[in-house]
Amino acid sequence: MSEEKNVLFTKGNDAYHDELIDLINYVFNMNGRENDFYRLLPKLYKKEYHPSQFNYLALEDNKIKAAVGSYPGEMYVCGSKLTYEGIGNVAVHPYCNSKGYMKILMNQAVDAMIRNDVDFSSLAGRRNRYAYFSYEIVGRKYSFWLDESNIKHNFRKDRKERFQFVLVDEKNVIALDEIAKLQNKQITYYEREDSKLFDYLKNWKDVDVYGIYEENRFSGYLLCYNKNTIKEIQLTTKEDIQDVVADFLNNVTKSGLTLEVPDYQRYYVDSLSKIAESVSIQDKENFSVFNYGKVIEAFLKLKAKTDPIADGEIVFNIHGKKKDEKLLISVKGETITVKPTEQETTYEYAHLEAMQLLFGNYSPLRTKLPIEVQSWLPLPLYIFPADEV
Repeated sequence: MSEEKNVLFTKGNDAYHDELIDLINYVFNMNGRENDFYRLLPKLYKKEYHPSQFNYLALEDNKIKAAVGSYPGEMYVCGSKLTYEGIGNVAVHPYCNSKGYMKILMNQAVDAMIRNDVDFSSLAGRRNRYAYFSYEIVGRKYSFWLDESNIKHNFRKDRKERFQFVLVDEKNVIALDEIAKLQNKQITYYEREDSKLFDYLKNWKDVDVYGIYEENRFSGYLLCYNKNTIKEIQLTTKEDIQDVVADFLNNVTKSGLTLEVPDYQRYYVDSLSKIAESVSIQDKENFSVFNYGKVIEAFLKLKAKTDPIADGEIVFNIHGKKKDEKLLISVKGETITVKPTEQETTYEYAHLEAMQLLFGNYSPLRTKLPIEVQSWLPLPLYIFPADEV
């Protein structure tokens, strides 16, 4: 005879902290010594950051059997503030598989974002698994690979190295302050609290934070993953990118180096394409947009900063996860507007179609648009690993 369980779905609180960490460590095969969620994502899971408060829980007899975390953040794009939540630690105890807990908790998290007027959400996971909850793999990143041979053939033999790289830790408050000031000057950036900045930078495992210096002058920073992959770099002088990469490869990695660069860091993309051995264009991760008008306008303005886009006007009718949005999108010189309209349209899309059309690397629907509108797409939706969940 099976035992009846008292099942409760609820939002977490601090009382569940230790049990939550135990569950997600167990489900994701963390042993608590070499690896655990404290090391993997320190900006989220330290006890003082109250991770349980951001989790939707399934309880059987008051014991956590499943959890879905939904962690808030803010992004600034061309002066516009966008709110987002990252989904993480989607975990179900193996004895509770097929009970539908993950589906219920994911829907609770998405429904709460919609109620709270969150602009978009992101998560890392399998495309088809999370499409049920409105997510689609979109966003564009350029991945460059180069090694000593590329440096040898692209730089003069008598070239003098310019840059030094200093490992930064939580005690190096001067470097962290310089990093914070630099990232907040960018045309697009994610809000990172000063008090936990180092934990943001150390997000995910095996990350080294380097300050970049030229004759003791702060010249930028980079985040190097697994000793050989730069996934975030910001420089005070963008024209230094080739020299910085050459000096970093010669003195730090001393072997092959990969760099991942978002579409909107176009100067870096163009410069690295001249010296790298290879480049590939890849999808970023799963996103779901809830407020299309606001997000389209912000990222279309960002697109116009890096690419020539044609003047034009179009009406999209998008049947979004949150609501239907019929939007008049207009580009006239430097004036870009996105606003609700009652005009008729022949361009009507379901939510996942709209996500791929607007933000995906490829969409067959794009070829059916007027040629001037095709020049606007894809929009450069992106999130750095330091801001991921």
